[in-house]
Amino acid sequence: MKALKTKTLNLKDIEITDEFWKGRIDLAKDIIIPYQWDALNDQIPDAAPSHAIKNFEIAAGLSDGEFKGMVFQDSDVAKWLEAASYSLIYHPDKELEQTIDEVIELIGKAQQDDGYLNTYFTVKEPEKRWADISHGHELYCAGHMIEAAVAYYNATGKKSLIDIVCRYVDYIMTIIGPEQGKNTDISRASRNRISLGPTI
Repeated sequence: MKALKTKTLNLKDIEITDEFWKGRIDLAKDIIIPYQWDALNDQIPDAAPSHAIKNFEIAAGLSDGEFKGMVFQDSDVAKWLEAASYSLIYHPDKELEQTIDEVIELIGKAQQDDGYLNTYFTVKEPEKRWADISHGHELYCAGHMIEAAVAYYNATGKKSLIDIVCRYVDYIMTIIGPEQGKNTDISRASRNRISLGPTI
C-alpha cells in the first residue's frame, strides 16, 4: 500500500464559515471566555469563589492569604489560557492578548526558583510535593499548562509561557524517571492516565 502524504495546516490558514461551528466560536469569544475570566477572579455574584488567580498571586508573594479551592485549581487558569489563546487565532484582540500576557507574567512570578509550578503545594502543603503522583494532580496541572503554552505560541508566536513550562518540565525530569534516586513509583494504571501534554 502506498503511503499517504500528509501536510500540517496552520490554524491561522483555516477559516471556519459553517454556521454551526462559527456560532460556537463566536459564543466562546463573546460570552464564555469573558465569563470564565470573571469566575477566575471571583467577580460573579452568588457564584462559589474560584480563588484561582488569587492563588497565583499568593504563590507569587504579591498577596497574603491561604490557598483556596481544589488541589487541581491551577488547571482552571491553564484551561482559560488555552481557550483564550485559540480564540485569538480566529479573532485577534489586543486587549485579550494583554490580559493573557499579564496572567503569564503572574504565573512566572509564582514559579519557584527550582522550576516547580503548582500553587496548591507551593502555598498549602510544600512538604507534600510529589507525595502522591496519582492523586496530587501535579502532572495533570502541568499538562494543561503545557497545552496552554502551545496554544498561545501558535496564536501569537510568543514563547513566554513555553519558557515557563520548559523550566517546569526540566525540573520534573529531575524528579520522575527510571534513574536511581528519582521517583519511579508510577503504576501502569497511572501511566495510562497521566500525560505531560503535547510535544513542544
